[in-house]
Amino acid sequence: MSALQGASSHPPDGWRAPSREIWLSGALAIVTGVIFIVVATPEDASVHLYRTFLVEHGTLVWDNLWYAGHYPLAGYSLLYYFLASAVGNLPLVFAGSVASAVLFASIVFRQWGELGLWPVRLFGVLAAAPMFTGLYSYSLGFAAVLSAVWALQRHRSALALICSAAALGFSPLAFLFLVMILAALWLVHRPINRTVATVVIGLGAVVGVEGVILKLFPSGGTYPFHWADMLCLVALSALGYRVSERDVRARPIAMLFVLWAIGAVVFWLVPGAVGDNWARLRGVVFPLALLSAVLVRFRPRRLVFTSLAAALAYNIVPYALQIPNWLNDKPAASRYWAPALTYLSQHADRVHRIEVVPTADHWEAYWIPKAGYPLARGWYRQLDKEVSPVLYDRHLSAAEYRRWLHTMAVSFVLLPSSRLDKNGGPTEKRLLMSGETGLAVVFRSRAWTIFEVPRPSGMIEGAHRAAVTEFSHRTIAGNVSASGDYLLRVRFTPYWALSSNVSCAHPRADGMTELVLTRPGTFTLSIPKKIDGLLKTPGFTEIVGRRSASEACRNR
Repeated sequence: MSALQGASSHPPDGWRAPSREIWLSGALAIVTGVIFIVVATPEDASVHLYRTFLVEHGTLVWDNLWYAGHYPLAGYSLLYYFLASAVGNLPLVFAGSVASAVLFASIVFRQWGELGLWPVRLFGVLAAAPMFTGLYSYSLGFAAVLSAVWALQRHRSALALICSAAALGFSPLAFLFLVMILAALWLVHRPINRTVATVVIGLGAVVGVEGVILKLFPSGGTYPFHWADMLCLVALSALGYRVSERDVRARPIAMLFVLWAIGAVVFWLVPGAVGDNWARLRGVVFPLALLSAVLVRFRPRRLVFTSLAAALAYNIVPYALQIPNWLNDKPAASRYWAPALTYLSQHADRVHRIEVVPTADHWEAYWIPKAGYPLARGWYRQLDKEVSPVLYDRHLSAAEYRRWLHTMAVSFVLLPSSRLDKNGGPTEKRLLMSGETGLAVVFRSRAWTIFEVPRPSGMIEGAHRAAVTEFSHRTIAGNVSASGDYLLRVRFTPYWALSSNVSCAHPRADGMTELVLTRPGTFTLSIPKKIDGLLKTPGFTEIVGRRSASEACRNR
């Protein structure tokens, strides 16, 4: 880490970047960001808008309206949505992109001097990519990563640890990249001193806190990482390493490529929440490849230009693939959903779920639950495949589809005319249009075809009559005609505050919830708004006491 802390951080020939070059990088991010805001509809914007909506309405721990229930913040971003609810998503991400450009310029100029001029300018343009891709929370996380590196470069260990914690709070993925960057620097210079020990202990403490949070609020799901994508990343890293290892000044970049490739192999071999997200470092790959090329004076030319071409393609091709979604941005507008929502307001209750054949950018994940209707799915592909894997079977049968609709208590299926998510969307559309499902078409318009599920299953069922009468983000209410065990078609969470006639709630083998009611009448389950209320729930006590919910039920 000594390269960041002065031992070899002096740029060649004593050159110091004029402040205008640093601010020029920020200006480039501003100009590019404005262009993206005008012409693009970010791919992932829907999820950020919905989570911001949840924070604004006090739904912080658990949300019933996606995936039969999930933890919306704990496993994704603990900090971002609180700031977004205060200042708005676009202003926040815009500021983060500009800050990233300025920080990157400052770091590179301090380390490599005027040799970093064009890589810095290029990064200034690419820093605005989150306004195009919709990687909002990650963009703030990456700005915090650069802030931590900037602080270490100036011997400010305490500030670096604060920025590291912020990076983890904004984006666990960005924090992983920070750890990788620091590991690369240490492996190149191998310092053993008090600063390194302080940083390692501080990072360990931050990781420990995050580990506890993930233990208490598990997200689940596995993000796919196709072997071809992994091989492309490894091949690009090999080219980057071959170029950068030729000059001692570029050794940190070379080690970064090595660790990035190793990480790709690990996350491909061990499926988890990271998966293909590991490729998100592509936003800085071309500037780093260009910096390496400058440091080795573009020699050998064939190797260098092959590396640059590969890095450029890896950087911009994924963005280019999103252009068709620009041309089909109708689902982002409320007027597109108005006919479907009007029909639902007249015919649907809010105690059955709505299935929407997913649009390309999953705008149903925002508009449907925002209107108060439980959505059968949501925005996460990894959770989608965990909760509803049958929908990704290319040979999905009508019988399997109907079974899934009843399992999820779906009453209506909405088929949009817009571009669909290529993963499962066309298969579901073909099945619906074939007429084999037995679902009746109850509404048609230019933009929508709506199907009704005959005799849909209820949110609750058991040996006696039961019904759910209220189903909102944090609360479920209903009534039963007799005491006994009942299936509640909601994924289990241990943090329910239970009404007095609910003896306990525990998970079934399929992840749904089983309720034990001691007497007939109305019942309620709710997620407390405040942390002290959460700590008093029976489930939290059971977790601390290392007892499962099922064991607790048996012991009552």
